[in-house]
Amino acid sequence: MESLLERLANQTPSETRERSEEALNFFRKEVRGLRVNPTSFYKQTNLNKAKRYLAGRMYTFFYNPKTKDKLPYYDTFPVVLIIETTGNGFVGLNLHYIPPRYRVKLLSQLYDFVIEDPDIESDDEDMKTKVKMSYELLQSTAKLKFFRPCYKKYLTSHIEGRALEITPQYWDIMAMLPTAQFKKKTIKEVYGESIRSVNG
Repeated sequence: MESLLERLANQTPSETRERSEEALNFFRKEVRGLRVNPTSFYKQTNLNKAKRYLAGRMYTFFYNPKTKDKLPYYDTFPVVLIIETTGNGFVGLNLHYIPPRYRVKLLSQLYDFVIEDPDIESDDEDMKTKVKMSYELLQSTAKLKFFRPCYKKYLTSHIEGRALEITPQYWDIMAMLPTAQFKKKTIKEVYGESIRSVNG
């Protein structure tokens, strides 16, 4: 059976270039109004379960934060572009923290930093694709300012089950899918605080 990601990918107009602002806006409009249950999505997806976490790649997973009692709000099904791996986890951009129209702006700028990783041995170009980015570069680049509310740290010990690795062909779709699962605040409240933090 065709997965949701495959169906949406097959709907992309041929003239819409992958990893482009046009593609991001196309999927933003396509998924508006969709209701996506993370548990059902996880069970039915064609994405592979992650064997490792790589900087510059995108993942989605169920998450139970260690400090959830102290957090004002948190997302239990993040979509994260990893910026850096650490000894016990990674830091990255959880795109769910900003409204889709701002995700388009952020991702379209991040795509300028897409490279082919020479350290990954594969004949599949898609498997070698990554975003070469650092916290210092995020901070110093005005066009990337929407990263601020998205920058989060994750502990692999608090990921529930296996994370899914999102291959680059699906980055646009996953970035726009309404799979966020916020606790303690509504998504509109989260968006409001995020935009204030960007503009403040």
